[in-house]
Amino acid sequence: MQQAETQKQKKQKQKSLFDHVWDFFASVRVAIVIIVSLALTAILGTIYPQENAIPSPNPEFYYMDTYGKTGDLYYRLGLSDMYNSWWFLTLVLMLAISLIICSIERVVPLYKSLKNQPVARKVIAIRSDRLYASKDGAEEADIDLLAAQLKKKRYKLRRESGALLAEKGRLPRFGAYIIHIGLLIIIAGVFVRLIPGAYFSDMVWLKEGERKYVDEVGFGVENNGFELEFYDKAQTRVKKYETDVAVYVGDEVKATQHLIVNEPLKFNHTLIFQNSYDPNPMFKKGKVELTDKKTGKSFGTFDIDFNDPQQSYKAGEYTLTMVNYYPDIKVDPDKGGVFTNSRDPYNPGLQLAISKPGMEPQTQWMMPLAPFVEEMLGQDYQFKLQLVQVELFNMTGLRLQKDLGIPVVYTGCAVVLWGLVLCFYFQHRRIWARLEDGVLHIGANTSKNWLGMSKEFNKATAPLGIEAVTAKPKSKPKAKAPKVAPKQEPQQELQQEPQQEETPQSDVSQGKEGTEQ
Repeated sequence: MQQAETQKQKKQKQKSLFDHVWDFFASVRVAIVIIVSLALTAILGTIYPQENAIPSPNPEFYYMDTYGKTGDLYYRLGLSDMYNSWWFLTLVLMLAISLIICSIERVVPLYKSLKNQPVARKVIAIRSDRLYASKDGAEEADIDLLAAQLKKKRYKLRRESGALLAEKGRLPRFGAYIIHIGLLIIIAGVFVRLIPGAYFSDMVWLKEGERKYVDEVGFGVENNGFELEFYDKAQTRVKKYETDVAVYVGDEVKATQHLIVNEPLKFNHTLIFQNSYDPNPMFKKGKVELTDKKTGKSFGTFDIDFNDPQQSYKAGEYTLTMVNYYPDIKVDPDKGGVFTNSRDPYNPGLQLAISKPGMEPQTQWMMPLAPFVEEMLGQDYQFKLQLVQVELFNMTGLRLQKDLGIPVVYTGCAVVLWGLVLCFYFQHRRIWARLEDGVLHIGANTSKNWLGMSKEFNKATAPLGIEAVTAKPKSKPKAKAPKVAPKQEPQQELQQEPQQEETPQSDVSQGKEGTEQ
């Protein structure tokens, strides 16, 4: 005993690194831990929207502004783009390795046991089957008749002298491993995204008339018009938002479509979705009136394009020269006074020098959305700049989605579905027959659906004159009896004890290797 334990310890010490890694991933417990870890991390990824689903081109500011400090922490921890993170993909890769090794560890012995199952099974093993029938005074012709009946039921037959094995539906025994193959194909579809050029998903924000070229997909998109409608005058409930989009390769238009939600434009394996819009309108064009601040006398008007402001304008006899232009102005003394949040005209601020012949230029601010700041910056202004007409517009948000792994994932889903159908709706059925001492012993086994197996068994044995039988209840494993130390007897008395012949256990177990595990 000690020698056997010593040899076992030596074998364990002789294991290579590969053997240890193999044993680690072959453990079902490890697989469960990986699956639970993936589930928990997936839950974390749903607390807030992922970066590819937020209605903003600036995720760093969006999470902080929308969700506060917890949103900022969520972004900094990398949970906002979790499904593309290296650690999440590592967990997915570990699951794939575990599936491969666990499948190999179990499918190879199963295949060998089914391939090498005996035709001439021991009678004691056949009698232990849940479905069993016998016929006295039987001959080889009875086996021939049984074989003919089973062949009609599409059983595959194997014959030996005085023995028969009929089998059908072996593939469902491998249903679980077919599901594993499908899962591996799905995981492969996930990793296709890592191939350069195989995956791209991003938001493209376009002003009306703006065109952007996206290198990752090899073409450009242009916003030829954006429509936004509301149900109410207060503009609180959006009715629809749609975009006239054009696809350009170089300077040539390749495709156009009026995009609405859930009806994308497909071009070059890429889907272009109407995904969002910027709810904050931007200034497009306006008419500005120059008046005397005290008397209210109007000196004239001029038109301004907030996306392309000119160096100077004329209002009557006055010339207005652009000194500074801030498309999205913000006044913060702590950060150095006046600056712009972005290049888009959400909140334009203009600093103009107003002059006419024989007059010293006077510099003053114009802030259409913040007149109080305008007054604060210059309380002694002689003139007043007032926006009398304005044209606003919203920026459209288009999602460009290219994923060459999607067909692979769909293929994997189909394989998983096939495996599930095999597992739940098909059965592996086997019938053994053995002729011994003029008695024909017939036993049957199935992986599931014993009622259907019983009906098929009785129909096959009825021509032999055998009465119908029902499946015996599944036997419960017997509890192991506690080990009791043998009583020490004198050597002489032990020698006088008659030696009892041991019952061979192999007869019962032989032929069981092909039954349900």
